[in-house]
Amino acid sequence: MEATKILENEFTKFSQHVTTQPDGPGLRIGKRGELTMIGQFAPGGAELFRKRLPQFQAEAGYYEGKVGSIQDFRITLFDNDTRYILSLVYDGDFKPYLQDIATYAGEWLDGLADGVLEDYPGIHSPAFPEWVLERFIQAEFFFVGAPNSSVKDILRMEKLSKALNDLLDAAN
Repeated sequence: MEATKILENEFTKFSQHVTTQPDGPGLRIGKRGELTMIGQFAPGGAELFRKRLPQFQAEAGYYEGKVGSIQDFRITLFDNDTRYILSLVYDGDFKPYLQDIATYAGEWLDGLADGVLEDYPGIHSPAFPEWVLERFIQAEFFFVGAPNSSVKDILRMEKLSKALNDLLDAAN
């Protein structure tokens, strides 16, 4: 299919340069990449997912903080709880991201996914990257508000802002 020519106007000056990940699937803008997976639940998997979800949600900040590159992460159930969409935005390249989640959050993800997601091999299995790729769907549209600010950059800016506000409050 031939690409449609973009008509330059006063709005296109805000355009972001969208590419594909250099080492795997997904779109990328600046430092951020996207990953979306669609898959099936194992029999009884949706019920087990909901049972495990409160603990998984409560521990998300700890494990995703250890990974250190997740901008956002969500899982949505659909088709009468037979399928799921897992979608996230992360900093950096695909392969280092997969390695980081295996290293820093593997136990946590396995605790949620084992027995829940159809044919889930476990995050430390050599079959895991292929399992992800088989379920991967590249976004058609991708936009990020601050494409060149990593999670670490944002956390640093938040600390700096708090310190500056504390200093200004103390001066009053």
